Amino acid sequence: MTDVEKQDRINFLRLLLIIGLVFLHYGTFPGSNTSPYVDTIGPEDAAYPLASFINRYFVFVFYSAVPLLGAISGYLFFKSASGDLGFFLKRLRSRTFSILLPMISWCAIILTIFMMIRIISPSSPHLAMIDYDLGNFGLSQLLNSLVGITRRPINFQFWFLHDLFMTVLISPVLYILLRKIPFIGLFGIMAIWLIGIDLPLYFRTDVLFFFYLGALIRMRSWDLDFIRPQTALLVMAVYLLLVGFRAIAPHFLVEGSQIGSFVYGPGTRGLRVLGIVAFWGCAPYLMNNPLGRRITALGALAFFLHSVHWPLNQFIKASLSNVITIGGETGLLFNYFATTFSTLVVAFSIAWAINALSPSLFSHLSGGRSFTKPAKNQFSEPAGIISSKPINPQQTS
Repeated sequence: MTDVEKQDRINFLRLLLIIGLVFLHYGTFPGSNTSPYVDTIGPEDAAYPLASFINRYFVFVFYSAVPLLGAISGYLFFKSASGDLGFFLKRLRSRTFSILLPMISWCAIILTIFMMIRIISPSSPHLAMIDYDLGNFGLSQLLNSLVGITRRPINFQFWFLHDLFMTVLISPVLYILLRKIPFIGLFGIMAIWLIGIDLPLYFRTDVLFFFYLGALIRMRSWDLDFIRPQTALLVMAVYLLLVGFRAIAPHFLVEGSQIGSFVYGPGTRGLRVLGIVAFWGCAPYLMNNPLGRRITALGALAFFLHSVHWPLNQFIKASLSNVITIGGETGLLFNYFATTFSTLVVAFSIAWAINALSPSLFSHLSGGRSFTKPAKNQFSEPAGIISSKPINPQQTS
């Protein structure tokens, strides 16, 4: 695999998986309290089985997004890793500008929006979207809302960026493990992740484990063409079948039972590994069409879409449910797909408008990327869903 092919595949998967997160973060249907993220059956599961199944199905399909993005981050982070202080200081500075500062800016924007909502309409149901009481908002709440010290940031999906930056901070320790005891480190961190052990300062251990895995692949120079595309299609078929089983599992597996505890815990986590192999291996097929090539060319929008899609999708979902009142499963499915499609259209339109008005502002809000500047040495500084080096869409179409 050439560097250009590798970059194209990463750009494609970066944006594809973030689009998947837009599906994943749809949440509950309008007027429903049945969450697709819990392993219990609610009233809507029985009343609207098809809509509930589709919602859960996309959740579990794209649960592999964070693991694959984390692995890509680790793989790219340790390119030309020298292990000296200068290397880590350079990476830390890069990630401060491409992860930490954009995250703070986005959280400040979202906090301002909800503050304005509270001023205009103190009883607005939209205020329930966030896990913060704006009526009792002190310094600790402000710090948490912006950077997520002891609780998730106000833009809740930024737990990923928080954990990614924390992993960057301990990257010298990971480097020592990778050089001295790479596989002991791998299986140790994997055990922590697979069992579900909580670590201080981390919201989840997904990023840490898969970042380490990607770093190990880079440091050991393992072949990224480890699976033939034809075999990957079979893996994807098995993955999608198992995802279907996982989506309907709450109908016949009790959460507290022995087999239920395995399926809902380590089994679900292990399924994400299969998803990584499936998405990475099938990427050449998925890219080889006009839509796939367009997604590849727009890979620079991944960070921006990740940042803006929530709570934008929740506002759109609520608006659609008020304007278009279609009953039954048809109405729920219409709202589901219309919300996701509209979120993508609005998000990309906002990105285009900001870039047109202020390319430097867009570059900041998109983790250092832009629409226009050609890429130079594209493998020098990128990190998962972000990169400090822009990409020329014409080179990837």
